[in-house]
Amino acid sequence: MQLSIFSTPESVINNKPPDRGTFMAAAQFVMALNFAHEFELLSLSAMNIQPDNTKKGGLVFVRNGRLKMHPEIYDHLALISISSICAGSIYFHGRDKIAAEIANLPYREGLLNLEGAEEDYTAFKRLCSPVSRFFLLQAKKVQWSAILSAFRFFMMEGIWDVVDFVVRAMQQADTDVLACVQLLESMQKQHWYPAFCGSLHDFRATRYPLSKVGLESELPEMA
Repeated sequence: MQLSIFSTPESVINNKPPDRGTFMAAAQFVMALNFAHEFELLSLSAMNIQPDNTKKGGLVFVRNGRLKMHPEIYDHLALISISSICAGSIYFHGRDKIAAEIANLPYREGLLNLEGAEEDYTAFKRLCSPVSRFFLLQAKKVQWSAILSAFRFFMMEGIWDVVDFVVRAMQQADTDVLACVQLLESMQKQHWYPAFCGSLHDFRATRYPLSKVGLESELPEMA
């Protein structure tokens, strides 16, 4: 089964500026590294958002379609989808503002900037539905739990620096599409890579295994 977060109808201009769309694509790749043992990450291309000239790129990866889908797999895919929106929101509002307001996010939906990622948001809500049905929870609760989890991931020390690194790699690339293997090889040579792997482990440990109690505790006032 091939899963493409974005389609790429036309080429993206080389030497792309580090615009919002590039951060959105890079953030999806960094989030997906949490689940790299389940998916084969193939390629990454920028998503440039220009008035009347939107050019979409993003992460392309493959999963064995014969394997059974279970709630955590749906949650993994939902987190990857919402990552573009979280990154776009951080780019638009600034990391400091998001960090300060993250506790109020269920009541500050205006902080969630959907520009250029409406398809991702639709996919995100669809992917959250099996999780909400499995745990017999409100869809809104499951969605906000995933949104807060994704924002907290990007607020972890060093994670946004990794997103910046991927953005620079995309900006400096000679081609429109970068192989994920090439990106990973470059990342593994960086002094921060071991700490980054530790952060991925810590994030997974705080999110999984998914449980009804854990999801309910995220936003108890919405029960």
